[in-house]
Amino acid sequence: MTAKIQRHGRAAAIRALLLDRPAGATAKQLLATGIDCTLKQLKNSLGVMFDADQVRASTTTGNKVWFLTIAMRKLMRGVEDQAAPPVAATARLERSKSTGSNNSNTVLHKDQERQELAQLLADFRKRGGTIQVLGTKLFARA
Repeated sequence: MTAKIQRHGRAAAIRALLLDRPAGATAKQLLATGIDCTLKQLKNSLGVMFDADQVRASTTTGNKVWFLTIAMRKLMRGVEDQAAPPVAATARLERSKSTGSNNSNTVLHKDQERQELAQLLADFRKRGGTIQVLGTKLFARA
């Protein structure tokens, strides 16, 4: 399991819902909370999260109850304790229009990485580092 978890998308929403339910919840209970996906998509996401050791399941009275692993619960609590995201990132999250996708490869996932890379580049340049930009011209062979 990775120490850096994504904060956006369907998996992040599922983790947040399960964090509030230490006793766990069924897929139908999670779907009833208003998560924006179908039951099939939710079950697929839970299956992938199970394979990634983020959630566990127990079967009681014929219903599969999903809950966060202890390691994921600790990691999620650590994420909550971190500083709030920058205003620009928060504004993007509060857009009224949907981005059109709840997949794990949405633009929102990459925002934090872009900000981190921009900060690393800025620090590099402050220390006097330079970046050589190579030409983009394509040469045709004769």
